[in-house]
Amino acid sequence: MNSFRNPLKMMSRLPLLAYRSLRWRTGHWLPHHLLHHRPFDARRIPPGTSVDVLVLIVDHFEPIRTIEHPGDQEAGVAARAVQNWCAEYERIAGRFRDHDGRPPQYSWFYAADFEDFAALQHLSASSFRGFGEVEFHLHHGFDTEETFTAKLLAGLDWFNRAGAMRTAEAQPRQRFAYIAGNWALDNGGFDDSTSGCNTEIGALRRAGCYADFTFPALGARGQPRKTNAIYYATDCPKPKSYDWGIDVTVGHRPSGDLMLFQGPLTIDWRQGKFDSGALEKDSPPSPDRLSPWLQANVHVQGRPEWIFLKLFTHGIQNQNTVLGPAMAAMLSAMAEQWNRPPFRLHFVTAREAYNIAKAAEAGAHGNPNDYRDYEIPRPANRRLLSSAPYRLLQYTPDHIRLELEGEDPVKVEFAEGPVRSVQGKVRSLDIRFEDGDLATLDYEGDGELAVTLSSNTAETRDTGPKTVRRFLKKPGGPLVECNDLKQAEYQAT
Repeated sequence: MNSFRNPLKMMSRLPLLAYRSLRWRTGHWLPHHLLHHRPFDARRIPPGTSVDVLVLIVDHFEPIRTIEHPGDQEAGVAARAVQNWCAEYERIAGRFRDHDGRPPQYSWFYAADFEDFAALQHLSASSFRGFGEVEFHLHHGFDTEETFTAKLLAGLDWFNRAGAMRTAEAQPRQRFAYIAGNWALDNGGFDDSTSGCNTEIGALRRAGCYADFTFPALGARGQPRKTNAIYYATDCPKPKSYDWGIDVTVGHRPSGDLMLFQGPLTIDWRQGKFDSGALEKDSPPSPDRLSPWLQANVHVQGRPEWIFLKLFTHGIQNQNTVLGPAMAAMLSAMAEQWNRPPFRLHFVTAREAYNIAKAAEAGAHGNPNDYRDYEIPRPANRRLLSSAPYRLLQYTPDHIRLELEGEDPVKVEFAEGPVRSVQGKVRSLDIRFEDGDLATLDYEGDGELAVTLSSNTAETRDTGPKTVRRFLKKPGGPLVECNDLKQAEYQAT
């Protein structure tokens, strides 16, 4: 009798599954899914090969949902809500580590249609502390390609001032991941009020977008026919250009305008329901969902041992779920089940997941941890944190340059290197290093400057009003003020 229990139970769930199929508009994608989806099977992995599970959580992060009255934004309600959210998330995530010793990584896709710089600053601070990265989310409507592009560029300029979506490298670039508001990428909802732009795919690529992380979107008209895939979409003048695409494949050249990075979309035949990887009030985190998510088998074709698991949520609206015991239980189960052979667990951001997928496409194998920064370097706010808006002009192991906004005193902190922080009325910084030690520190500002070095010693200098100063640092010695270039070069040698 036992052998018939599960089949009989599954049959009893079919009417419920049929009802939910109609409710969630599965007719567009379900036939293709049933015909072509191949679930994960460890027996297909060569013996002795590690199975790497890469977990990323993307959040449609919308602080505007905390605003109930017109004056709430001016009163800092959203910013305090984000600050508290980050503190609680870090408390939960800080308890767990992946195979590489990293805590769970979060990708906040901040709603660019709600500008609150103080709220954004709290996310940048959490990024700096090592818990995630900030990406681009946008609700918009009745747009042309021109007006949509203008919104992208304005949003990027705003995000860059907090160090988000600007690469920390010799020539910083604007690179970002994207989630479409209302699941309406490329006018895929066929409703101009939620997009209107049929050529969003190309516009995103030209603005510096490296991948879209919108889907799956169970129940939305925008849900593509293709499921459980990482693939390239090619733009066309019609809506929903991404309905089909070319799978990202080991050894193949990119073929399309933009990578689409999907999460799991599975069918639970026993319960008669669908699972789209949502972490919401009506679909809370649970250890029981780990196995179905793994079965979704999202991977780069030709690299089946690297499984990507993209989960999504609306973290502000669902903070009691995302920041509650259920999340801790899910993370604990991941650490327990996927942090032992044959599995290796890796918590990744959206950018890191993209980099690892690109590395796989290029033929990389082994430990995906080696490829977190494969193509797109870390954003500025993982390297430094400023209390004021700033522009990163250059970042290398030997040279850091940035400009700061405003007239108030500012504190700039650095995640690595011999300089830990600079504090004062600073308008620009130009710091050079030699052999891992501070060589020169040029800055524009006035008043007193405090420099904290990695040895935890603080150096303070009074620069006088509105002037440019240079300081030299000899190994083992104090900062020495030197404003004559020839003398500075002599002392540096």
